[in-house]
Amino acid sequence: MNKKPLFTPVLSDLIEKKLQGLSPIQTIMKLAEKQEIIKMGLHPDEIISFGGGWCNHRTPELLMEVYREIIEDETLFHQSGRYSPIKGDYECINQLASFEKTIYNITDITPENILLGHSATQLMHDTLRVVQNPGSSVCVFDPTYANYGNTVKCALPNSHLSYIPALDTASWTYLPDPQQSLDMLQDFCKNGAKSLIIPVPDNPTSQIPSDSFIKAARDIMEDHHGFLILDFAYKALWFDDMPDCYSWSPNQFENLISIHSHSKWLSSLGRRFGWIEAHPNVIKGIEKITESTLLSPDTLHSMATTRFLKKSIKNQTLKSYINSTRMLYKKTAEILIENIEQYLGWNYLIPQGGLYTVCPIPNNENSVTFVERVLKNTGVLMIPGTGFGPSMNHAVRISYGPLCYDNNKIEEGIKKIGKYLSI
Repeated sequence: MNKKPLFTPVLSDLIEKKLQGLSPIQTIMKLAEKQEIIKMGLHPDEIISFGGGWCNHRTPELLMEVYREIIEDETLFHQSGRYSPIKGDYECINQLASFEKTIYNITDITPENILLGHSATQLMHDTLRVVQNPGSSVCVFDPTYANYGNTVKCALPNSHLSYIPALDTASWTYLPDPQQSLDMLQDFCKNGAKSLIIPVPDNPTSQIPSDSFIKAARDIMEDHHGFLILDFAYKALWFDDMPDCYSWSPNQFENLISIHSHSKWLSSLGRRFGWIEAHPNVIKGIEKITESTLLSPDTLHSMATTRFLKKSIKNQTLKSYINSTRMLYKKTAEILIENIEQYLGWNYLIPQGGLYTVCPIPNNENSVTFVERVLKNTGVLMIPGTGFGPSMNHAVRISYGPLCYDNNKIEEGIKKIGKYLSI
């Protein structure tokens, strides 16, 4: 009797064709996994990590306090298990509006401009589905956040990223010719691009485009009935003068969409909570999508956010927490740059916010090969630039976020890399 052949599931073209192989984000996450490090013959506890976007500053005591209040109160904890409205809890939305007014002076934002979500990642996916049709392109800088590519593949079949060069790899300068970049954006819009995504501060470069550049980009998108999407995952981690766009409101600029997260500013990477600010029509559209992608945002995190913001705004600790966190990372960035200069002599970008700098690799080596080679021989982890855009194929992203309280490890790690490469 012939044995029936084993069934091999055939999946969708999205999985079988468009998302084949490790994505840049999977590569980043896997490089930091304990099992992968053990396979290389290394001990996970001995690794010095300049790896993923893992901020490491402490969450405020007040945030822990409000979670305890909810968890230890039987009635509140029971309420935290209920569905919230699809758009999110109204009281939480009100507190986020107060947060924006208190910290960033957005005076005219209303609850109609805000919708809660699971994370900035989920909200970006749903936003793209709302604001443009499959097939139309999405404009991004080169380099830019590595997850946008797969987000577009999943959200918008047959769409693609239209890259605007932002990093001159010869001089290693950022947006060296702003007008040329704006002209390219104009051309993409004429050919049907409907949105421009700018992380502010940027991931992976930690740069912040000038106020005049972002305003000009917003105007171009408006002229072509498109949207400027500001990815504000790192918004609270700016270092010097606050950018003008921080105080923009979707009631001032109807084509403006901003996407936010607790991940970085509240050191809440695993407590998945995000929100979006946009014109009420956009919010209504995302609410329709949310019904089938999320149903409703997390009630426990919404309750904690409401209580935390209400108390920290009232006792005036919110501003001081954000300012101390900003300065912590600014100091850490300065220490990293000093050590790159002293022990590596590489080109770099001076961080203007966020958690990173980027550097070109000596001898134009492939970034994945280089990172794996350095990790195996030094126990120091960097992130390969491949996936952040064509300009980063022979570059690395170095994160100072994990070592904000352990500056000695920064010197030790950079020194180890320099010693190994000099052999």
